Amino acid sequence: MKLFKSLKYTIHNENGFVLGTAILISAILLLSGVLAVWTSNTEVTIVRNEGQMIREFYSAEAGVVDAIENYNSGPTTWMTNDFLSSDPTVANNAVTSNDESGKVVATVEVRCIEPSATPIPSFSDAANNIPQQLHIGSPPPGSGYSLKYFEVRRYSLTATSTNGNTQVQVGAWKVFNKF
Repeated sequence: MKLFKSLKYTIHNENGFVLGTAILISAILLLSGVLAVWTSNTEVTIVRNEGQMIREFYSAEAGVVDAIENYNSGPTTWMTNDFLSSDPTVANNAVTSNDESGKVVATVEVRCIEPSATPIPSFSDAANNIPQQLHIGSPPPGSGYSLKYFEVRRYSLTATSTNGNTQVQVGAWKVFNKF
């Protein structure tokens, strides 16, 4: 009988139960709070890095657009007389693209596209490894330029963002009168 009273007392004894439950719930809340802060910090870092990558891409892309639009005038002049009179296998030019405050946003490396293009020591690997095709050719079909009087010359423009993490490469062609 004494065993049953002792067992009954132990089963119905709730002394200290609230304290144990409170400690367990506090530990769960503390753990979930720490995990929430950790997740928040990770997400903030991801967003910051993604924003930086997007800015770098837009800077490199802006450098290419600037060089294409201002090929013979403005701050990114690369189609100079020296460039045009050089042999296509060695014709190259490197220019910088600046924003409205004068800060450099990209470096643009321009070279003729040529099947036997030799690497230019001062150029990046991307600028030296371009698709090989003829530098001088006929205007594309549907371009509106006569095959008899005009020719196109192909160029590769490789823009690198200021910190060098992002590169954008574009092939462009310019129409010239046949001589």
